[in-house]
Amino acid sequence: MFESLARSAKPFHMMKLFGSNKPLSDDEWDWQLASFKWLITEFGGAENSLANQLILPTDRFFPKTSSDPSKKAHEIFEQVKHLSGLAEWPTKLVAGNPSREMMLESGQSLKHDSHAPAGEYRLLQNADGKFYAQIGYNPSQLGNPHKRIATFAHELSHYLMSSAKTRPPGGWEIHELTTDLCSVYLGFGIFTAMTAWNFEGANDGWKYERQGYLNEPMLITALAIWETVSGRDPLLALPYLKPHLGKDLRKAVKYLQKRDIMEEIDSIDLSQFVVEDRQVEENSIS
Repeated sequence: MFESLARSAKPFHMMKLFGSNKPLSDDEWDWQLASFKWLITEFGGAENSLANQLILPTDRFFPKTSSDPSKKAHEIFEQVKHLSGLAEWPTKLVAGNPSREMMLESGQSLKHDSHAPAGEYRLLQNADGKFYAQIGYNPSQLGNPHKRIATFAHELSHYLMSSAKTRPPGGWEIHELTTDLCSVYLGFGIFTAMTAWNFEGANDGWKYERQGYLNEPMLITALAIWETVSGRDPLLALPYLKPHLGKDLRKAVKYLQKRDIMEEIDSIDLSQFVVEDRQVEENSIS
């Protein structure tokens, strides 16, 4: 059932969408509902989850930070921890290697340059045996707050999921996909969707960057589902989205208005989504 999903560390770029009304394929839709049920079962529903709000890219959520790059990274990280409800969880933030731009030269084939990961999560132990999360970040992203916030939300989602008592739908082999969904669950759906794909003109061609593992329609649908389940209006996200993402959000909301989404989630049998995991390196993931 999950052959199309079990692509650890690979995005859903090749999946087709079926039908004019349903925003996702049947497999994608079922997996999202199952994953949200798993998140609710493990960490609580909207009324008692660690974070029960849609985080917006405004000064209310992210006050002005230091101009010093190192201090800026730590201040944003601590704010994301706070908004995620993980402020008291022990962490250590470290700078990783910066990326070089990935360019598409005009009239030529794709040129691949060195591209460091946006972030990295490692679960480590202190000398006294207590666990903490070491989270690495890509310094080249400090100039883009959306990317930095999305990265920190993703890595902290890894940390939260490490405390789960059961395996997520599809198993730990596709944990990166579930981690993207967990970022939406923690309220960071706008940031995750806005940074999933960027393509823009540059002086000597075109520059592109992909971040995360789920594609834009998957993330926007997840945002619509979670905001609906939480009793909020998903369309409040519209002013902060790219136009084509806003169009996808309206489509997803229109579909959700015809359904009792919470009843559908409740009716999911998570035992049908259990797969046998291949060994996954859990203490160091991007």
